[in-house]
Amino acid sequence: MSRRPYGVLILHGFTDSIDAVGRIEPPLRALGLPTCMPVLRGHGADSPEALRGVTWHEWVSDGETALQDLLAGVEKAIVIGYSMGGLVAITLAAQHPDTIDSIVLAAAVVQIESPFAPGRPLRFLAPLIVRLFRKWDMPPVYVDPELAKHHNNYPWAPTDAIASLLAFSEAARNRLSEVTTPALILQSRKDSTAAPECVDIIYNGIATPADKKRIVWFEKTEHEMFRDCERDAIVGVITDYVRERISPDVFQKAVS
Repeated sequence: MSRRPYGVLILHGFTDSIDAVGRIEPPLRALGLPTCMPVLRGHGADSPEALRGVTWHEWVSDGETALQDLLAGVEKAIVIGYSMGGLVAITLAAQHPDTIDSIVLAAAVVQIESPFAPGRPLRFLAPLIVRLFRKWDMPPVYVDPELAKHHNNYPWAPTDAIASLLAFSEAARNRLSEVTTPALILQSRKDSTAAPECVDIIYNGIATPADKKRIVWFEKTEHEMFRDCERDAIVGVITDYVRERISPDVFQKAVS
């Protein structure tokens, strides 16, 4: 059986339920695209304890498995990564330039606002925090408090998993120069988790030609881009971009 031209891999963020990115799937399926939306290791359980001992290598491994499952039925994958999922998307794009058509990076955390993150002044204290605290609260991050009432991510995370996320941020940042695929970068100026400078880091770091990478800023939403106040506009931008990527003209160029 012949494979279809395109499919979409959708990757959620750290401590997320699948609802964090679920809103983007229906409009992509309406375009006739196969989709894959895996639950990354340590997520989707009854307790955040499932994240304890999980490392970023396992999130990449899960993304890799999902990508290969998708590619069993399609020629090219468009990878949409939100937050930590954006780090997975960057890594996969660096590893698979021939089979990943393009990437959408929504609030990809290549620079985290936490003072303990790489590139921040208190980075040296991160190992001490892990030793002193077994878990860390992860409160909902929304502009609209009414929307936060429906939040169903983990309320906290093991500190060892957070430490691995911080290490992943640095590791993915170090691979940006290996990324050559077309890219759409989405970021909110009000995001208190993914630092606004993430945009410049990604845009200037990837080796994608200037005419193949694009930035779209949002002015109101917090980090929960797909569930906060500008969610419909964000989904619309991504849907339009994917529609553009799968046009017959683009596909012809991709396979020529």
